[in-house]
Amino acid sequence: MSPAEIERLYQVKKRLIADLSCAPPLSELTALAGMHEPKLRKLFKQIFGRGMFDYYQFIRMKEAGRLLKENGRNVSEVGYDLGFTNLSHFSREFEKHMGTKPKKFQQQQD
Repeated sequence: MSPAEIERLYQVKKRLIADLSCAPPLSELTALAGMHEPKLRKLFKQIFGRGMFDYYQFIRMKEAGRLLKENGRNVSEVGYDLGFTNLSHFSREFEKHMGTKPKKFQQQQD
């Protein structure tokens, strides 16, 4: 992997997490990286240890945890702010990545 490819992968990562309420289209990320999709997926996972979508979801859930802990906002507000239209899905994703349901996580922070 060349230094230029690594730099482009970091640009993809930066764009991926720039707006946690809406994932950028894959076509935008491949254009930014200057790579075909299979290569981008493979190299992204090599560098960051997760696939792009899994990485995006993981960062969203870490941000959700921060918002629940620091801002004292309710679970619904946080879920909607992070682009979830289905709060059950938000709760499942949060538990998958953080190991506990969002409400329980918030109560443990008090």
